[in-house]
Amino acid sequence: MTQKTTSSAPTDACIMLDARYLNGRHSGIGRYTYNLILELLQLDESLRLRLLTHPDNPVPVDHPRVRCQTFAAAPNSFSTRLLLPRTIDFRDVDLFHSPFNILPGQLPVPALFTLHDIMWLLNPDYCTDVWWRKLVTGTFYQTFIPRSVARADHILTVSHTSRRAIEEHFPAMQSRVSVTYNGLDPFFSPMPAPQAWPLLGRWLAPRSRFVLVVGQGSPYKNHPGALRAFIEAFADDPTIYFVLVRRLDESSNQELGQLLADPRLGSRVIRIGYVSSNELRALYSTAMAFLFPSFYEGFGLPALEAMACGAPVITSNQGAPAEVCQGGALMVDPHDTHAIANALRQLRDDPQLATDLSHRGRQRAATFTWRACAASALAAYRRVLGLNHDPTPSPGA
Repeated sequence: MTQKTTSSAPTDACIMLDARYLNGRHSGIGRYTYNLILELLQLDESLRLRLLTHPDNPVPVDHPRVRCQTFAAAPNSFSTRLLLPRTIDFRDVDLFHSPFNILPGQLPVPALFTLHDIMWLLNPDYCTDVWWRKLVTGTFYQTFIPRSVARADHILTVSHTSRRAIEEHFPAMQSRVSVTYNGLDPFFSPMPAPQAWPLLGRWLAPRSRFVLVVGQGSPYKNHPGALRAFIEAFADDPTIYFVLVRRLDESSNQELGQLLADPRLGSRVIRIGYVSSNELRALYSTAMAFLFPSFYEGFGLPALEAMACGAPVITSNQGAPAEVCQGGALMVDPHDTHAIANALRQLRDDPQLATDLSHRGRQRAATFTWRACAASALAAYRRVLGLNHDPTPSPGA
């Protein structure tokens, strides 16, 4: 997955990049945006960036080739679609890039956007089981993703799985979708046990064995399936815990609530709504297994972070998780509870397998870099602008 990391010629262009997810709060899109900005500035010394920023963080990057302008509306909102083009000054801008799934309407310059996945178009049931979210959020994305695609000169996405889905759903975009894999934040690396366990003391005793699950509470994450497999694998082993780091209240998922009431679990399920970056790294570094049996992912960043920290990973044998974790994780059918349970027991019973998997996972994770992500984006910019661009294929092609 190596890729050239120097530009073949100066771009000499001004790119407007919507950086409103850099609002001081942690998010995957924010991390993608921030690292993309830093690497673009390194890759092309002639490139100028105009950032649209959030009022809570008006200057997220201080650099002589970066200018910032605030726009207070939420990124994924009607105001972004309707008001942004009428409010923002596009003079001297050559290209607009939105990194979060939709484009503003009526843009006066060429445009591309990063479409992380099209789950809302393919299966809204994967996104939420709450009726009003399907109605409100679903209608928003089902309306404005297709309109954004129709307006875009090019699309970036974060895996070949997503690229294929986009091109199948929007045949007119064939050959106009580029893959910019997420990179790995160097912060995520194995944390020594003496440093990690004190960070986890409010939840776990030192050297506890636990299965770790991380992700928002949307149905596609398959948290009920993960817990069903844990119960099957370890109902008779009270020494192993199930740690669930999950945003969104489980009350929206009746099946998960019923599973949590299983008397065989006792107090072995530890539910955490929020962790700091250091606590997350400590959890990754000490987990007996990281379980990520998603039905669908655009990329699957938690699995990459877990591999980088040395956690033995069990993930789906299909879609983006299989693509991202290739060679570095145990692959299972996410719909097969028995297969997931068997994989969990394998890691408990075979320390050598766990050690080998940890090593292979770290090797695989190290191949994902933000420099490669930015190089692919820069090539797409040049293509849209009709400039010479680096023809090197994206990693994993």
